[in-house]
Amino acid sequence: LRTGENFHATNASLIEHDSRVKLQGFADYAELAPLVRFRHHPGNAEIAKLMARDRNISTSLDIRLQMRATKALEDHLAKAHKEKGAVVVMDPASGDVLAMVSEPRTEQMDRARYAQYPPGSTFKLVTAMAALRLDPKLAGKSFSCQRLPGGRVGAIIPGVHKPIRDDVGDSAHGRLSMERAIVVSCNAYFAQLGVYSVGPQALSDTAKVLEIPAGSVADLRAAMPFAAYGQGPVLVTPFKMARVAATIAAAGSMPEGRWVIDSSNARSSPPRPILEPNLAAFLARAMRSVVLQGTARRAMKGEAVSVAGKTGTAQLDEGMPHSWFAGFAPYDGDRTKSIAFAVVVEHGGYGGTTAAPIAREVVDAASELGLIGKKE
Repeated sequence: LRTGENFHATNASLIEHDSRVKLQGFADYAELAPLVRFRHHPGNAEIAKLMARDRNISTSLDIRLQMRATKALEDHLAKAHKEKGAVVVMDPASGDVLAMVSEPRTEQMDRARYAQYPPGSTFKLVTAMAALRLDPKLAGKSFSCQRLPGGRVGAIIPGVHKPIRDDVGDSAHGRLSMERAIVVSCNAYFAQLGVYSVGPQALSDTAKVLEIPAGSVADLRAAMPFAAYGQGPVLVTPFKMARVAATIAAAGSMPEGRWVIDSSNARSSPPRPILEPNLAAFLARAMRSVVLQGTARRAMKGEAVSVAGKTGTAQLDEGMPHSWFAGFAPYDGDRTKSIAFAVVVEHGGYGGTTAAPIAREVVDAASELGLIGKKE
């Protein structure tokens, strides 16, 4: 009653709502009608049977990590003078969601699972997956990033109405391969990879198996240079971006992801093979280099846990970009105890500046709570 219409909204998936039948102990009032005459006789066998039904729901959430992730997000939102964001943390192997935070909590909108955002450069991981699924040799494919007229760096693709530009202040990356392009987050590389090597159909196919809405094949064809690095028609939820990171951490198998872990759980499909283990390891290595020498190096400097990740800065028509960081930990050591995660801050600016420090605090918390294996 308290949550009112928000409880029944199509974009709400509160556990109380999803598990309503089990929690109340009956499907509808028609099931209760024959028992009305016995309502004052608690010793009645049929009423006793009804009352004895299991009404407990078990979730995968770790309340300790949930509280730490909530505080990390709240603190950094306040520091950046922002209001909205989300954090998702999951076990890469099982898909068990360990923490799922949506801010502000005063709103019933579940940003972690239902808010769809342009993913920015975190989507380069999906484009890389599409390329490797199409032809593993594309891992060695190289393209050029050069200085453009006007001073910015990037690439000019024939037939595309405007140049592909990297961030203001970036130096020309020269000729680079896929791994290096992920490390320095080169838009020019992924735009060319998308146009010349992947194409709209393969990108659409990979987005579909990852359950990421990327528009139609025609939409992708029209926006291909930009869609390949996470702009255009591509949208993703924090939950699904965390699952992309989990797929890479879990040697190429994508968990379905679940938050209810008892018999009432409807999300029981086994992990789905997406990428060959050696190709997932290639992407994991590139993500580790992002932290050691790439766009997340400042945020992760002096890390206690080996993190692998990808920053994202999703440009918008108005306002500052959305800030993203997705990844997993640990990269080194015991991977049997690990986490995958995604963080987004609406209008937070650069991913390495706003989202990555939140992710670092979440990883530190998970390590302190024994949810992450120790370094060897």
